[in-house]
Amino acid sequence: MGSLQENFSAVRARILAACARAGRDPAEVRLIWVSKNHPREKAVEALSLGARYFGENRVQEALEKFPLPGVPADGPGYELHFIGRMQKNKIRKVLPLASAIHSVDSLELLEAVDRIAGEMGLRRDVFLQVNTSREAAKGGFEPEALPTALAHLPPLPHCRIVGLMTMGPIETPSGAPAGPEKARACFRELKCLLRTVKDGAVPGGPLRDMAWLSMGMSGDFEVAIEEGAHFVRVGTALFGARGTQG
Repeated sequence: MGSLQENFSAVRARILAACARAGRDPAEVRLIWVSKNHPREKAVEALSLGARYFGENRVQEALEKFPLPGVPADGPGYELHFIGRMQKNKIRKVLPLASAIHSVDSLELLEAVDRIAGEMGLRRDVFLQVNTSREAAKGGFEPEALPTALAHLPPLPHCRIVGLMTMGPIETPSGAPAGPEKARACFRELKCLLRTVKDGAVPGGPLRDMAWLSMGMSGDFEVAIEEGAHFVRVGTALFGARGTQG
């Protein structure tokens, strides 16, 4: 791997190429820099390169790394998105730091986030995680059950449901690593689900702002973009192999 700047240039070129293949405007695609197990100095360097969105999937690491040091109050802004599995007892720690949560995987968690955000005087964006690969190791709504589950949502004054999130398959049925093309069906299904949910949404209801797809990581973000991703969550391709922080 090269320097962070070189890696960013390579990732950006791959994003532009994927958008060109799909006939999409590159401005539609937002890059989330996932700095898991890399020091906060790397995140600060990413900010200097123009990073706008950061992603963390461990609560403790997010607390240790953010807010970013050395960033003046009137300097370039950034958003932290929490992308890991959320435990209810961690919600109060995450909400002050993260403007969006990509991993809301149940109605119970969604209602807890809304309630606690209200108690803290906050309003946060959320993505609903869908298990399109149908792997037992992953959390998320089952795709077939999602439209029914969302049909009778209560008002959620402190959450803005902005879209859906998924991950490609970890491995094939034979146990071999899944390549990027194996993820295409998962990404395509999520796009169809978003359209179905939006078409059935009550005007002015809690699903009125659903518009975005969060899908694609270092190994498959180009396929995700070709299938309509608006947020891609990229770590290794930017920061290099993950070691043990500290």
